[in-house]
Amino acid sequence: MSNEIDKSKFKKCSCGIDIENEDVTIKNHYTLIGWFWWSMGTTAIPKTITFKCKKCNIQFEKITNVELIKYHMYYRKH
Repeated sequence: MSNEIDKSKFKKCSCGIDIENEDVTIKNHYTLIGWFWWSMGTTAIPKTITFKCKKCNIQFEKITNVELIKYHMYYRKH
C-alpha cells in the first residue's frame, strides 16, 4: 500500500488545483464533542472537510463521507 493519497478520489478546482496543492485552504469542521477532544490534544475525526482554492477563491471539494475523511486524515501531507 502506498503512503500517498489517491487524488482521484477527490475533485479538483477548475483551475487545476488539487487537494494537496499549497494553494488550497483546508478547513476541518468538527462536532462540539470533536472540538472538545481536539482542544484536549486528542485525535478527532472531523465531521466535514472543505477545500478552497486560494487562486480563484472557490470551494471545490467538500467531503462528508467518513471513510474518505479518515483516508484523507491518514494519508495527507503533514
